[in-house]
Amino acid sequence: MAFTIETNVASLQAQNYLRGTQAFQSKTINRVTSGLRIVNSGDDAAGLAIANGYRSTEAVLTQGIRNANDGLSQMQIADGGISNISSLLDRARTLATQSATGTFTGDRKVLNNEFQSVLTEINRQAQSIGLNQGGSFAQNLTTFIGGGQASNGISSTSNGSVAIDLSQSTIDSKSLGLQGVQAAGAAGTDIGTGSTTSVQNIVTNATNQASITNNTTTFSFTGPGFSDTSGGSVLKVGVNLTGVTDTNTLVAALNNAIQSVGNGASQQATAFKNANVTASTVTDATGKQQLAFSSASTAFQVQGDDQVSTALLGNFVSGSTGNSALTTATAASAFAAPAAAESVNVRILGAGLTGTQGDFTVALATTDTAAIAVTKLNTAIAGNAALAATGIKAVNNAGTLQFVGGAGQSFEAQTAGDEHNALGFGSYVNDQGIAGGAGSFNYNSLDATGVSAAKTQHVQVSLNGGATIDLGLLTATGTEATDVTTLNTAFQGNAQLRAAGFVAQDDGAGNIKISSSGGNFRLNFYGGNGNAFGFGASAAGSATSAGTTASAYAAADGANSAGAQQSQNAAGTDVYKFTALRNTGDAQTLTLSAVDANGTDHSLNVALTTANASTLDQTLQTINTAIAQSNDSTLKNIAAFKQANNGNTAEGLRFMDAAGSFKVSLGASPSSVGIADGSTGTTGGGVLSSASNGAGATADISNISTAQAAVTALASAVTKLGSAQAVVGRGENQFNYAINLANSQLTNFSAAESQIRDADLASESANLTKASIMLQAGIAALSQANSAPQQVLTLLQGR
Repeated sequence: MAFTIETNVASLQAQNYLRGTQAFQSKTINRVTSGLRIVNSGDDAAGLAIANGYRSTEAVLTQGIRNANDGLSQMQIADGGISNISSLLDRARTLATQSATGTFTGDRKVLNNEFQSVLTEINRQAQSIGLNQGGSFAQNLTTFIGGGQASNGISSTSNGSVAIDLSQSTIDSKSLGLQGVQAAGAAGTDIGTGSTTSVQNIVTNATNQASITNNTTTFSFTGPGFSDTSGGSVLKVGVNLTGVTDTNTLVAALNNAIQSVGNGASQQATAFKNANVTASTVTDATGKQQLAFSSASTAFQVQGDDQVSTALLGNFVSGSTGNSALTTATAASAFAAPAAAESVNVRILGAGLTGTQGDFTVALATTDTAAIAVTKLNTAIAGNAALAATGIKAVNNAGTLQFVGGAGQSFEAQTAGDEHNALGFGSYVNDQGIAGGAGSFNYNSLDATGVSAAKTQHVQVSLNGGATIDLGLLTATGTEATDVTTLNTAFQGNAQLRAAGFVAQDDGAGNIKISSSGGNFRLNFYGGNGNAFGFGASAAGSATSAGTTASAYAAADGANSAGAQQSQNAAGTDVYKFTALRNTGDAQTLTLSAVDANGTDHSLNVALTTANASTLDQTLQTINTAIAQSNDSTLKNIAAFKQANNGNTAEGLRFMDAAGSFKVSLGASPSSVGIADGSTGTTGGGVLSSASNGAGATADISNISTAQAAVTALASAVTKLGSAQAVVGRGENQFNYAINLANSQLTNFSAAESQIRDADLASESANLTKASIMLQAGIAALSQANSAPQQVLTLLQGR
């Protein structure tokens, strides 16, 4: 072993060990004083990352537990509010039961005043706890608590949240079925005692009386399950007016009649009974009284069938005389005897009639008058059993002919073979052409009777009984090929005719033939200066003509139940426009959808075709039948109704539902036939959501009939309230379960973090002692190592 003084290896080694001991002592002191095993990331970088993740999760869970406790508190507040409302329902049932008995001799108005105040308090308390319709908590509430893990495509946020759906657990009077829908008489009218339009004056008015038989006025009702608008199954309530002198006796007679109809043996009668429609009177802010019909659960429509019932609904032509409830299809021009005898084909579509069911023929002479023509028409109508059953008749209105139907009937009048336009419904020719004669109403081809000439002539087409397609004033050259091209150019310029395969061609004998591969049609030739295309010169009296003449009301005499949800257009609240599906290829799919109490979406597709939607009545029947046959408890509350548009110029279609909101999708269709948006006139737009059509009516116990209805409604309300409280109770339990789990997770995450991050003080204390001893020993050893070179000097001293 060499002895050196230049390099003190022992000292260097001692210093190195001493530095390690000093670092060990410093780290140990840091751990002891901080209580942490990981003081900085260098101590354990991987462990620190894990511990920090745990700490972040603990922060989320800590706040999540607060969130859950807040949610639990809100559920408890709602639970207490529901218990209070339950007590209010008990009081309401007591009052209703007291008023519903026939032996009660007190003042029902006093009972009803308290009853209404109870319902008002129910609404106030429901609003206070946020469980009224549109309330702050009447929605799907999601409370984030944390602690969830992503799994099976569900995010950790979703798995760490508690969802409580209170959107279908509203408990205001409307939600409980105590504030239903109401169809009331015209606003501002007055049928109260002392008014010029009082019940007494209405029922004794001679004009009104002339519109009824057996002293019985009639109201028609339509709604879910009792939706027929034509035929013998239309639900009508006949009220005998014997003893009816004021609003009280009127309401009593109406409710007796409603009950009698509801006890009928038909399915429609049963549905009407289940709707629990009751009659009453309402008094407006000015003290005027109107007749009203109410239901707690069913949207409906009521219409007066005669001048007494229309007057009772507040629809007057003058004084106490009610509007006519009849529907009329009126000729465009007055009757004029034809220049030559003719055989006219007449077709009535609608009012339950489809296809050729409403066809008849009438022979007109050059000497006929309007009165004679009406007699001939009615004789022919009587000879058609199906048409006669509708009650539609021809009427002479000051020289202008009308076809008149009963209240609620929708129909169209069409003619062919009246080339002189004698009846005033148009000069469309039948299959005999302008020459006239007995023939078929429409045809799929028509041959000219001569060659074309260099003349002009107006040409119009009605395809399958549809509206007029006006081709304008056409000019012929007298050259068949050129004139065929002129006609075909006109046909190709119209989408409907193009789709129907309309074509002009040579008939093989040098004359023009017009045919269609897409159904039957009628042609109208008028004006011009001669026989342009060989079908004959325009007959005297021929004129531009409507392809069909629809019936219309003199005024809107019905009332929809307010307080329901009703269908909407993309812009505005008018009815949906309806155009019959009659051409080959016409089809449309209508989709209805609604959400049930559990938030599940229900939908129904209804396929409309030429076979089931050729008239408005048939379309309504198709839709309402499909809804009923779906057996869907959510969708069955929706019904389709027919109603005049805002301008009372045409009838359209509207959907209503008293149970809740719904959506309608109007599928695309050729030329927008079928059911179209009333604001745009087109089909195939987006999904249209329903909206409220106004305020309805609250349950009422002012008379025995309405009190008995209230008893039934309150029994249902108790059940509905119980269902809502069950959802709230389930929410309380969910929050409790979630809080327990979150507390457990918080404890375990904290323990896991502690295992990684916290120092073991027992071990660190021993380490601190060890470091202190090692430091002292190291210093002593270093001192010895530093003195070692001094020992080499003794070797030099020896010399």
